[in-house]
This record gives sequence, C-alpha cells and structure tokens, in this order.
Amino acid sequence: MYNQELYKVLKDHVKPHILTKLNKGKKWKYGYNEEHDIVVISKSGQIGDIYEIQNLKIALPKKSDIIKFKSDKWTRTNIPEELKRIKTRFDW
Repeated sequence: MYNQELYKVLKDHVKPHILTKLNKGKKWKYGYNEEHDIVVISKSGQIGDIYEIQNLKIALPKKSDIIKFKSDKWTRTNIPEELKRIKTRFDW
C-alpha cells in the first residue's frame, strides 16, 4: 500500500548542544539560516521542532507556557494581578 507523507520531523538536523545554546541566548534570526540550511519563522529567537516539507526545512517557534491539566476536565486558571483591578470594560 502506498503511504504518502507530506512532511517529516527532523530530530538531529541541528546538533543538540548548538540548539540549546542558541535557544538559551535567543540568538536565532528570523529568516533563512545558511549555516544550518533552515528557514526560521520564530520571532522570539528560540526554535522548537524542525519540519521538512519537499526538501524545505522550516524551524517552528518553541512552545511556551504549556498548561498541564490534572484530568480531562477543564479547570480555571488564576487571573493575573494586573487584570484583577478591572471591574468593568470602562476601566481600561
């Protein structure tokens, strides 16, 4: 049976120690990176997964602020301190 794959996730396209070093310093520049042959679409300076679509390697932004839930049910998260002072929409 024919199995068509549109994309692949590249695990070791960039060496892990270089990836963590540049992510820590937020040194990835937006656009094409000739040294690693990837297109960086992250404006935060950190990259996560690298996908290959028809020989085009794209570095996606790093996931941040991931909320882990204890169960499958939705639970309320706390409101930030800055927003607690707003009582109505006219207080903006």
